[in-house]
Amino acid sequence: MKKPIGMLFASFALAGSLSANALADEQYRSDSTPQTEETVGLMSGAVIGAAAGGPPGAIIGAALGIFVGDGWVTRRDYRYMEAEWVTSKVEAQETRQQLARLEREKQHALDELDRLKSAPVQVLPAFLNTAPDSSLFDNTAISIHFRTGSSTLEGHYQDQLSNLIELAQQLPTGAIEITGYADRNGDADANLRLSQARTASVKSFIERLGVDDATITTVAHGETQPLHATQSVETDFFDRRVIVRLTDTSQQMLTDSRED
Repeated sequence: MKKPIGMLFASFALAGSLSANALADEQYRSDSTPQTEETVGLMSGAVIGAAAGGPPGAIIGAALGIFVGDGWVTRRDYRYMEAEWVTSKVEAQETRQQLARLEREKQHALDELDRLKSAPVQVLPAFLNTAPDSSLFDNTAISIHFRTGSSTLEGHYQDQLSNLIELAQQLPTGAIEITGYADRNGDADANLRLSQARTASVKSFIERLGVDDATITTVAHGETQPLHATQSVETDFFDRRVIVRLTDTSQQMLTDSRED
């Protein structure tokens, strides 16, 4: 007879404990939902991990459980993470293509310079009746891309700029044009200021390479000149750009004289 009575008391005690725990859990959920989700994830992960791999599995499972339980953070940040991933992927491909193209142009220019140095000296007339061929360097350009809301020049673009400036320094009449843009996210005035900051960042780096400030011009367009009519994560990447262009001022002077 004692055994059933003892079991009965134990049942009442267990029911009371469960009721108290249920009330406490309800209040805890209303106060701190993220922590509850994380705790559930931790416990379920620990149980599954222990079943699969003993104590070490329990530790690893608990860690994974916290990540799953914390899914509300992942959902909240998913769009940002997706944009960052797409930006990094497109940026890497764009950088490889530009670097390969610039290396080819640089080698072609150096080969042409060697050919000109070994050519016999020619005396040119004081006035040219016709314009000479376009300069080998004229209109060489690279495109530099930026992260969302940033004007920081990424390190992998510095080598490309250095190669371009090396070409510019071999052309006595060379000049640098820097044109900045922004994507269409946010306020138009803020995007104009951001494109100005991006051109300033690139100009500062070029000046540190020894280029005279007088040979550099900067223009900022903000969000007014997108490359694509339809806006998306990928097109935004291409709009967050600065174009650095090497020009030959002697060609411009010849053009102006013909127009006069």
